[in-house]
Amino acid sequence: MRKLSHPPRRRAGLTILEMLVSTAMLSFIVLGLTAMLIQTQKAFKTGIKQNTITDSGRAIMDMITGDLRQMSDAQNSNEINFFWGTPTAVTMITNYENGVAVRTNELNDIFILQHTNTTWVGVGYSVSNYPGLGLGTLYRYETNWTALAPVFTNNLYSQFYSNIDSVYPSFPNNYWHKVADGVIDLRIRAFDQNGNENDYTRGTSFSYPILADGLYYPASNTLPNSVELEFAILEPEALARLRGLAGNATALVNFLSTNAAPKMEVFRQRVTVASATR
Repeated sequence: MRKLSHPPRRRAGLTILEMLVSTAMLSFIVLGLTAMLIQTQKAFKTGIKQNTITDSGRAIMDMITGDLRQMSDAQNSNEINFFWGTPTAVTMITNYENGVAVRTNELNDIFILQHTNTTWVGVGYSVSNYPGLGLGTLYRYETNWTALAPVFTNNLYSQFYSNIDSVYPSFPNNYWHKVADGVIDLRIRAFDQNGNENDYTRGTSFSYPILADGLYYPASNTLPNSVELEFAILEPEALARLRGLAGNATALVNFLSTNAAPKMEVFRQRVTVASATR
Protein backbone atom coordinates (compact mmCIF):
# COMPACT_ATOMS: atom_id res chain seq x y z
CA MET A 1 0.00 0.00 0.00
CA ARG A 2 1.41 3.34 -1.15
CA LYS A 3 1.68 6.06 1.46
CA LEU A 4 1.32 9.71 0.70
CA SER A 5 4.44 11.72 1.31
CA HIS A 6 2.39 14.85 2.12
CA PRO A 7 -0.82 15.15 4.10
CA PRO A 8 -3.87 16.47 2.14
CA ARG A 9 -4.40 20.24 2.16
CA ARG A 10 -7.31 21.58 4.20
CA ARG A 11 -9.80 23.61 2.11
CA ALA A 12 -10.94 26.67 4.07
CA GLY A 13 -14.56 28.01 3.53
CA LEU A 14 -16.13 31.44 4.12
CA THR A 15 -16.35 32.52 7.66
CA ILE A 16 -19.58 33.85 9.15
CA LEU A 17 -18.12 37.36 9.22
CA GLU A 18 -17.26 37.23 5.52
CA MET A 19 -20.77 36.01 4.69
CA LEU A 20 -22.31 38.83 6.70
CA VAL A 21 -20.15 41.42 4.96
CA SER A 22 -21.03 39.99 1.53
CA THR A 23 -24.72 39.95 2.34
CA ALA A 24 -24.62 43.55 3.57
CA MET A 25 -22.83 44.71 0.42
CA LEU A 26 -25.33 42.87 -1.77
CA SER A 27 -28.22 44.44 0.17
CA PHE A 28 -26.80 47.93 -0.38
CA ILE A 29 -26.44 47.25 -4.10
CA VAL A 30 -30.02 45.97 -4.35
CA LEU A 31 -31.36 48.97 -2.40
CA GLY A 32 -29.44 51.37 -4.64
CA LEU A 33 -30.76 49.75 -7.80
CA THR A 34 -34.30 49.72 -6.40
CA ALA A 35 -34.14 53.43 -5.53
CA MET A 36 -32.79 54.21 -8.99
CA LEU A 37 -35.59 52.22 -10.65
CA ILE A 38 -38.23 53.96 -8.50
CA GLN A 39 -36.85 57.40 -9.44
CA THR A 40 -36.72 56.41 -13.12
CA GLN A 41 -40.31 55.18 -12.99
CA LYS A 42 -41.44 58.35 -11.20
CA ALA A 43 -39.69 60.55 -13.78
CA PHE A 44 -41.26 58.49 -16.58
CA LYS A 45 -44.76 58.85 -15.13
CA THR A 46 -44.21 62.58 -14.52
CA GLY A 47 -43.12 62.98 -18.13
CA ILE A 48 -46.21 61.17 -19.39
CA LYS A 49 -48.46 63.28 -17.15
CA GLN A 50 -46.74 66.48 -18.25
CA ASN A 51 -47.09 65.57 -21.92
CA THR A 52 -50.77 64.72 -21.43
CA ILE A 53 -51.52 68.04 -19.73
CA THR A 54 -49.49 69.96 -22.32
CA ASP A 55 -51.22 68.25 -25.24
CA SER A 56 -54.66 68.84 -23.71
CA GLY A 57 -53.88 72.49 -23.00
CA ARG A 58 -52.59 73.08 -26.51
CA ALA A 59 -55.67 71.45 -28.02
CA ILE A 60 -57.93 73.77 -26.00
CA MET A 61 -55.80 76.79 -26.91
CA ASP A 62 -55.98 75.89 -30.60
CA MET A 63 -59.76 75.62 -30.41
CA ILE A 64 -60.27 79.00 -28.69
CA THR A 65 -57.68 80.88 -30.75
CA GLY A 66 -59.20 79.43 -33.92
CA ASP A 67 -62.55 80.95 -32.93
CA LEU A 68 -60.93 84.28 -32.02
CA ARG A 69 -59.13 84.44 -35.34
CA GLN A 70 -62.45 84.18 -37.23
CA MET A 71 -64.39 86.92 -35.39
CA SER A 72 -66.42 89.14 -37.73
CA ASP A 73 -67.90 92.60 -37.83
CA ALA A 74 -71.72 92.59 -37.53
CA GLN A 75 -71.80 96.03 -39.23
CA ASN A 76 -74.55 96.93 -36.79
CA SER A 77 -73.96 98.97 -33.66
CA ASN A 78 -76.74 97.06 -31.88
CA GLU A 79 -74.83 93.79 -32.18
CA ILE A 80 -71.86 92.54 -30.19
CA ASN A 81 -68.88 91.46 -32.28
CA PHE A 82 -66.65 90.51 -29.39
CA PHE A 83 -67.17 90.55 -25.63
CA TRP A 84 -65.21 89.43 -22.60
CA GLY A 85 -65.63 90.13 -18.93
CA THR A 86 -65.37 88.62 -15.45
CA PRO A 87 -68.67 87.81 -13.70
CA THR A 88 -69.14 89.62 -10.41
CA ALA A 89 -69.90 86.33 -8.63
CA VAL A 90 -66.43 84.92 -9.32
CA THR A 91 -63.64 85.44 -6.80
CA MET A 92 -60.31 85.89 -8.56
CA ILE A 93 -57.66 83.65 -6.98
CA THR A 94 -54.22 85.08 -6.21
CA ASN A 95 -51.31 82.62 -6.04
CA TYR A 96 -48.56 83.14 -3.47
CA GLU A 97 -45.05 81.77 -3.13
CA ASN A 98 -43.32 82.29 0.22
CA GLY A 99 -45.95 84.86 1.12
CA VAL A 100 -45.41 86.90 -2.06
CA ALA A 101 -48.20 87.28 -4.65
CA VAL A 102 -46.96 85.96 -8.00
CA ARG A 103 -50.11 86.10 -10.15
CA THR A 104 -53.87 86.65 -10.04
CA ASN A 105 -56.07 84.35 -12.07
CA GLU A 106 -59.21 85.46 -13.91
CA LEU A 107 -62.16 83.63 -15.40
CA ASN A 108 -63.45 85.69 -18.33
CA ASP A 109 -66.68 84.96 -20.15
CA ILE A 110 -65.97 85.26 -23.88
CA PHE A 111 -68.32 85.81 -26.82
CA ILE A 112 -67.22 85.83 -30.48
CA LEU A 113 -69.40 86.65 -33.49
CA GLN A 114 -68.51 84.90 -36.74
CA HIS A 115 -69.89 85.16 -40.27
CA THR A 116 -69.61 82.20 -42.63
CA ASN A 117 -71.25 82.57 -46.05
CA THR A 118 -74.91 83.39 -45.24
CA THR A 119 -74.82 82.20 -41.63
CA TRP A 120 -74.02 84.14 -38.48
CA VAL A 121 -72.44 82.04 -35.75
CA GLY A 122 -72.18 82.92 -32.07
CA VAL A 123 -69.38 81.19 -30.18
CA GLY A 124 -68.79 81.60 -26.46
CA TYR A 125 -66.76 80.24 -23.56
CA SER A 126 -67.60 80.29 -19.88
CA VAL A 127 -66.39 78.49 -16.77
CA SER A 128 -68.86 76.99 -14.32
CA ASN A 129 -67.56 77.58 -10.84
CA TYR A 130 -68.25 76.90 -7.21
CA PRO A 131 -70.11 79.88 -5.70
CA GLY A 132 -67.59 82.66 -5.32
CA LEU A 133 -64.62 80.44 -6.25
CA GLY A 134 -62.39 81.03 -9.29
CA LEU A 135 -62.22 77.44 -10.49
CA GLY A 136 -64.46 75.20 -12.55
CA THR A 137 -65.30 73.46 -15.80
CA LEU A 138 -64.85 75.16 -19.17
CA TYR A 139 -67.89 75.05 -21.47
CA ARG A 140 -68.15 76.08 -25.12
CA TYR A 141 -71.28 77.75 -26.50
CA GLU A 142 -72.29 77.75 -30.17
CA THR A 143 -75.43 78.61 -32.07
CA ASN A 144 -76.19 80.12 -35.46
CA TRP A 145 -78.81 82.13 -37.34
CA THR A 146 -79.30 83.14 -40.93
CA ALA A 147 -79.68 86.82 -40.04
CA LEU A 148 -78.98 89.05 -37.07
CA ALA A 149 -82.10 90.21 -35.21
CA PRO A 150 -82.39 93.94 -34.45
CA VAL A 151 -81.75 95.51 -31.05
CA PHE A 152 -80.86 92.43 -29.06
CA THR A 153 -84.12 90.59 -29.73
CA ASN A 154 -83.24 86.88 -29.60
CA ASN A 155 -79.85 87.54 -31.08
CA LEU A 156 -76.81 85.34 -30.66
CA TYR A 157 -75.19 87.28 -27.83
CA SER A 158 -78.35 87.58 -25.70
CA GLN A 159 -78.73 83.78 -25.69
CA PHE A 160 -75.15 83.47 -24.49
CA TYR A 161 -75.65 86.20 -21.87
CA SER A 162 -78.89 84.69 -20.53
CA ASN A 163 -77.02 81.51 -19.55
CA ILE A 164 -74.12 83.16 -17.72
CA ASP A 165 -76.02 86.02 -16.02
CA SER A 166 -76.46 84.33 -12.63
CA VAL A 167 -74.52 83.22 -9.59
CA TYR A 168 -75.06 79.64 -10.73
CA PRO A 169 -74.58 79.69 -14.53
CA SER A 170 -76.69 77.25 -16.53
CA PHE A 171 -75.29 75.39 -19.50
CA PRO A 172 -78.09 73.64 -21.44
CA ASN A 173 -76.95 70.86 -23.74
CA ASN A 174 -78.50 72.37 -26.84
CA TYR A 175 -76.03 75.29 -26.77
CA TRP A 176 -73.18 74.28 -24.48
CA HIS A 177 -70.62 71.49 -24.52
CA LYS A 178 -68.14 70.53 -21.82
CA VAL A 179 -64.49 71.09 -22.75
CA ALA A 180 -62.23 70.62 -19.69
CA ASP A 181 -62.22 70.33 -15.88
CA GLY A 182 -59.92 72.12 -13.47
CA VAL A 183 -59.77 75.45 -15.33
CA ILE A 184 -58.37 78.15 -13.04
CA ASP A 185 -57.51 80.92 -15.49
CA LEU A 186 -59.08 82.18 -18.73
CA ARG A 187 -58.43 85.77 -19.76
CA ILE A 188 -58.41 87.99 -22.84
CA ARG A 189 -56.38 91.06 -23.74
CA ALA A 190 -57.11 93.05 -26.91
CA PHE A 191 -54.67 95.21 -28.90
CA ASP A 192 -55.06 97.72 -31.70
CA GLN A 193 -52.93 97.89 -34.86
CA ASN A 194 -50.26 99.87 -33.01
CA GLY A 195 -49.92 97.24 -30.31
CA ASN A 196 -51.69 99.30 -27.66
CA GLU A 197 -53.92 97.42 -25.23
CA ASN A 198 -57.50 98.68 -25.10
CA ASP A 199 -60.95 97.78 -23.83
CA TYR A 200 -63.09 99.49 -26.46
CA THR A 201 -64.32 96.18 -27.88
CA ARG A 202 -65.28 94.84 -24.46
CA GLY A 203 -68.72 96.39 -24.80
CA THR A 204 -72.34 95.62 -24.18
CA SER A 205 -75.43 97.77 -24.65
CA PHE A 206 -77.00 96.34 -21.51
CA SER A 207 -77.05 98.87 -18.70
CA TYR A 208 -76.37 96.17 -16.11
CA PRO A 209 -72.58 95.79 -15.82
CA ILE A 210 -71.32 92.23 -15.44
CA LEU A 211 -67.64 93.14 -15.46
CA ALA A 212 -65.52 92.86 -12.34
CA ASP A 213 -64.41 96.48 -12.66
CA GLY A 214 -68.07 97.61 -12.74
CA LEU A 215 -67.48 99.89 -15.71
CA TYR A 216 -69.83 100.37 -18.64
CA TYR A 217 -68.39 99.78 -22.10
CA PRO A 218 -70.64 100.87 -24.98
CA ALA A 219 -71.10 98.55 -27.93
CA SER A 220 -68.57 98.95 -30.73
CA ASN A 221 -68.19 97.44 -34.18
CA THR A 222 -64.44 97.93 -34.07
CA LEU A 223 -62.52 94.67 -34.07
CA PRO A 224 -59.20 94.37 -32.26
CA ASN A 225 -56.16 93.90 -34.46
CA SER A 226 -54.91 91.07 -32.26
CA VAL A 227 -55.97 89.23 -29.14
CA GLU A 228 -53.88 87.58 -26.45
CA LEU A 229 -55.37 84.52 -24.78
CA GLU A 230 -54.18 83.09 -21.47
CA PHE A 231 -55.41 79.75 -20.22
CA ALA A 232 -54.41 77.71 -17.16
CA ILE A 233 -55.49 74.27 -16.01
CA LEU A 234 -54.74 72.43 -12.77
CA GLU A 235 -52.72 69.23 -12.75
CA PRO A 236 -54.75 66.05 -11.99
CA GLU A 237 -53.36 65.65 -8.45
CA ALA A 238 -54.31 69.21 -7.49
CA LEU A 239 -57.76 68.77 -9.03
CA ALA A 240 -58.29 65.53 -7.08
CA ARG A 241 -57.28 67.29 -3.87
CA LEU A 242 -59.76 70.07 -4.58
CA ARG A 243 -62.57 67.60 -5.15
CA GLY A 244 -61.74 66.13 -1.76
CA LEU A 245 -62.23 69.58 -0.24
CA ALA A 246 -65.63 70.05 -1.88
CA GLY A 247 -68.14 71.65 0.47
CA ASN A 248 -65.53 73.62 2.41
CA ALA A 249 -65.24 76.93 0.56
CA THR A 250 -62.66 78.38 2.99
CA ALA A 251 -60.35 75.37 2.64
CA LEU A 252 -60.72 75.49 -1.15
CA VAL A 253 -59.72 79.15 -1.37
CA ASN A 254 -56.79 78.62 1.00
CA PHE A 255 -55.56 75.65 -1.02
CA LEU A 256 -55.82 77.51 -4.33
CA SER A 257 -54.14 80.63 -2.97
CA THR A 258 -51.15 78.86 -1.46
CA ASN A 259 -50.61 75.71 -3.53
CA ALA A 260 -52.07 76.07 -7.01
CA ALA A 261 -49.31 78.13 -8.65
CA PRO A 262 -46.70 75.34 -8.99
CA LYS A 263 -49.39 72.73 -9.78
CA MET A 264 -50.97 74.21 -12.88
CA GLU A 265 -50.02 74.59 -16.52
CA VAL A 266 -50.29 78.08 -18.03
CA PHE A 267 -50.62 78.65 -21.78
CA ARG A 268 -50.46 82.01 -23.55
CA GLN A 269 -50.83 82.88 -27.24
CA ARG A 270 -51.30 86.01 -29.35
CA VAL A 271 -53.55 85.67 -32.43
CA THR A 272 -54.21 88.07 -35.28
CA VAL A 273 -57.85 88.81 -36.16
CA ALA A 274 -58.23 88.25 -39.89
CA SER A 275 -61.21 90.63 -40.36
CA ALA A 276 -59.73 93.56 -38.44
CA THR A 277 -59.11 96.83 -40.29
CA ARG A 278 -55.41 97.51 -40.90
